[in-house]
Amino acid sequence: MMEIDEIYSTLTLEEKVSLLFGKGMWEIAGIRDIPDVIMVDGPHGVRKPIDIHTTGIFEGNNAATAFPILGALSSTWNVDLAYQVGETLANECHHYGVHVLLAPGVNIKRTPLGGRNFEYLSEDPILAGEIASAYINGLQENGIGTSLKHYAANNSEFERMTISSEVDERTLREIYLTAFEIAVKKSNPWLVMTSYNKVNGYRSEENPLLMNQILRSEWNYNGVTISDWGAVTNRLKGLQATLDIEMPGPSLSRQKQLVEQIRNSEVDEAVVEASVKRILELVVKAIEGKKFAKDTYDFDQHHLIAKQVAVEGTVLLKNDNDVLPIKKEKTKSVLVIGQHAINPRIGGKGGSAMVTPYSLDIPLEKMKEIAGDDITIHYVSGYDDFDPSKNERNQKEAIALAKQVDKVIIFAGIPEELEEAEGFDKEVTKLPESQINLILSVVQEQPNMTVVLSNGSPLTMTGWIDQVPALVEGWFAGQAGGSAIADILFGLANPSGKLSETFPEHMAHNPAHLTSPGENGKVHYHEGVFVGYRYYDKKNIKPLFPFGHGLSYTEFTYESIQVNKKAINDTETVEVSVTVRNSGAMAGMEVVQLYVHDYESSVIRPLKELKKFEKVHLQSGEAKQITFTLAKRDFAFYDMASQGWRVETGLFDLLVGRSVSDIRLSTTIHVTSTEVKKPVFTQKSLTKEWLQDENGKKIIMEFFAQLSDELNVKDKYTLSFLKECPIPAVISLFGQKWMDTNDAGAALDQLIAQVNHENKTSEGGL
Repeated sequence: MMEIDEIYSTLTLEEKVSLLFGKGMWEIAGIRDIPDVIMVDGPHGVRKPIDIHTTGIFEGNNAATAFPILGALSSTWNVDLAYQVGETLANECHHYGVHVLLAPGVNIKRTPLGGRNFEYLSEDPILAGEIASAYINGLQENGIGTSLKHYAANNSEFERMTISSEVDERTLREIYLTAFEIAVKKSNPWLVMTSYNKVNGYRSEENPLLMNQILRSEWNYNGVTISDWGAVTNRLKGLQATLDIEMPGPSLSRQKQLVEQIRNSEVDEAVVEASVKRILELVVKAIEGKKFAKDTYDFDQHHLIAKQVAVEGTVLLKNDNDVLPIKKEKTKSVLVIGQHAINPRIGGKGGSAMVTPYSLDIPLEKMKEIAGDDITIHYVSGYDDFDPSKNERNQKEAIALAKQVDKVIIFAGIPEELEEAEGFDKEVTKLPESQINLILSVVQEQPNMTVVLSNGSPLTMTGWIDQVPALVEGWFAGQAGGSAIADILFGLANPSGKLSETFPEHMAHNPAHLTSPGENGKVHYHEGVFVGYRYYDKKNIKPLFPFGHGLSYTEFTYESIQVNKKAINDTETVEVSVTVRNSGAMAGMEVVQLYVHDYESSVIRPLKELKKFEKVHLQSGEAKQITFTLAKRDFAFYDMASQGWRVETGLFDLLVGRSVSDIRLSTTIHVTSTEVKKPVFTQKSLTKEWLQDENGKKIIMEFFAQLSDELNVKDKYTLSFLKECPIPAVISLFGQKWMDTNDAGAALDQLIAQVNHENKTSEGGL
């Protein structure tokens, strides 16, 4: 076993510096007796190049299990299944001699136009953080490291290597860092990968707030930080911010430059020592992880795990008149239309996400297997994404056949040329016109129609969604997606997926629409904390499909909600128990979602924020009680004044439902803040701030009574008029006569000194 201190003491400065750079495209370390550590993409499968010295970005990779996109994994809302995915990926990493998988990505889906949204989990940081933590644990508890990415505020591909995400600190902490924080604290990933973009003008890998303060100091992260490939522009500044490894390498000229900078004392050698030792600790973990390797691996079993993710991640968005499932006793013929039924898209594009599948299930073939001799399955292409000249003929053929069958299933989706990919953002968020025209034409002839979507992020559906009775969101579903969707269409599996992001009716409704993709090297996050459902909820804009939405073939009844305490202080916890029953005829799974609403706050807050969730399996007629535990953070906002998480005394709604827009049960709880920190008053303090403080109210009311007979401080309207005014303005408006005999500035200074003294005394500071 490597003794880190002993190894470190034997290294020359040049050798230490060499460890701070990649050894190649996918390797680090590998000097003297220190073995290589091999890292490969990506979130949806092990993308190991056949030649480890090549990028493998476009081709030339070993075959591996291609899982559904992370957007589908998060739509399962199943942390246990996310763990199984991680465990399965760990097995395949061992099979290919890989030590670290460069995943998962937890960047928030700020806008549906983000090119890499399919690689990320959610618009909500709690859901993203919990799924990511389970995924990480599945890998690392089986001896394979992970690289949590892309830290931070990397939410689009536009000018991705140079743009600065301009975001206030409250929003940064509440929305864009929370998923990282959850994953770091719950799962301690072996590595954290920085992002290409700047944050508020600082490159991510050089950012003292993100790196030194938050990641290292506040979250106590002592793992390895690594750059995204080709991101580093100044190795010295990165090192000073605790960036441990620049990728790729070896970047010999940069190494030489850094050696000289260290010798010239431009950086403390203690910083170098800390980085090198973290890297050596990573090497030790990689060596120890080999004990989890097996002699053989069951790729067929891995395929079944991928199928389960595809099944549970599929979202039944609409099912009017119970068009689904297809029932053999009532159906003799089905027409399947669309190229996605015979040539499924299993994932998005780009180096990190493309996996060469070990095997591939074709939807049409799997449907025919289930139908057997009981149902005749017909197929026509209906449209041609690559040769539009064929569309008229194809559409006529589809319409003619649609009249002759009992049901129609149209497989629609984003074609290859409208890629969802790393490197650029989406420009189109609707189906091609050829597919829309086909849907509208066919449904007129055969109303028993279902549309199955294949896409990586939300689509708009203006002009056709109201005409379609059944709609299934199948996502880019990986290599087993074909069998998963067939099982769902025929009722062999009950859909249980819930949307992990909002589907807006129009893209212009999205809160980031006006400021995306950015200009002049910056993208301004003016919407603040109102990302995704937080915005639609607050603005009372009805989306096409809300966050958390997803139907089932059975029914669920939310029977009761209880709390073990009706009032707590913010150092205590409360247990919320919810009873849910499967009141339908078919076994199924339901995602119970708990949201919190603050009745009154000094800052503008969302109407609802997801805090807890659990997926539960219920047989027909079965009921189960789910218990959630809430603590201070679940009621808090990030307070800029105190630079910490703050709860304000008051009532909170606890809202439980099937989606953010479908709340079934609610109760309230009173939370008391234990903070004794009092405001510090200045000449700029507003009247309302004086009135909100116990000592301030007493002092200022006495002063107003002396200031003018016009100020009837017992009159509600008078106080309402004054509340937005600073005290100097009140004196100017109503105290002209009073100022004939009084020094306004000195009097106000005396009031301020008095209230601040009394508040300091009540805090115990004097």
